[in-house]
Amino acid sequence: MLTAYLASELSHGGPLTASTSADESAIDRALWIDLFEPTPEQEDLVEKLLRVNIPTRDEMREVESSSQLYREDGATFVTLRVVTRVKGYSPMLTSITTILIGQKMVTVRYAEPTSFRNFVERVTKPESHVPTALSLFLCFAETIVDRDADLLEEVGDSLDPISQKIFSQNSNSMQAIATADLGGVLKLIGASGDLSTRVRESLHSIGRAVPFLQLEGLDADLRSRLKTLQRDVHSLLDHATFLTAQIQFLLDSNLGLISIQQNAVMKTLTVASVVFLPPTLIGSIYGMNFAHMPELQWQHGYYFALVLMSATAIGPYLYFRAKGWL
Repeated sequence: MLTAYLASELSHGGPLTASTSADESAIDRALWIDLFEPTPEQEDLVEKLLRVNIPTRDEMREVESSSQLYREDGATFVTLRVVTRVKGYSPMLTSITTILIGQKMVTVRYAEPTSFRNFVERVTKPESHVPTALSLFLCFAETIVDRDADLLEEVGDSLDPISQKIFSQNSNSMQAIATADLGGVLKLIGASGDLSTRVRESLHSIGRAVPFLQLEGLDADLRSRLKTLQRDVHSLLDHATFLTAQIQFLLDSNLGLISIQQNAVMKTLTVASVVFLPPTLIGSIYGMNFAHMPELQWQHGYYFALVLMSATAIGPYLYFRAKGWL
């Protein structure tokens, strides 16, 4: 899909108006051209009119800096990694390439993350002000950072109930640990860690782009916004590092409880084995088919064997209880 966003003709730098018309006139007048899962014909049209090479999807996925940040034929290429979530799936990262050429910005993408929808709403509001392509790009980067901040807050909020499940006072007893759903807690920790990692990668991609864009000709306002963006990225990365450490602590604690839970099960099985081993031995002895066994002809031999087996079973059990092993 090719969408051209045209600047307001009445006021310079006003809100943008979307036009799905793919003709040359709309592209020529557009401040922003969005290519969402573009067809080869749409790519050829934009390349022909703007004289720029649109990167392929595979090229957008490359992680080296030289493939994400470069200049070619008078155009500046910046590829940002954006967190996207589809219902029923884990969070993923999608690459969105922005091309700044002259007074136009081109975006190439193959997903529609929440941050991108927020960006579209932001630049099409009546009170929006995006006079240049570089200002439009900074608005896009700021929207991604805002969304990343929201996701980090979501991660932080999700860690509080996880911590309560692990360290609540009701979980101190061995019985509570043995019956706790620690596997479910482990999944929650993994989901929080996965989302935090994706956000960190997204912030790092923006952090790499900021010094690269400082080489552009910037006025005082854009330079100030760029510095603010850089400070926000650094502060969010510090917060993400703190959350990562907290997630690692909760993970280690949960794994420790799982080990305790497994040890409790093994101890129960060991005690059961020790308790039933003497009665089994006695039953095995009296189950032998020898011709001469004194107790076989004894009138009370059966009851004697039962009492002996019960005593040898109860004795170890009481001993373990006295030692506090049960």
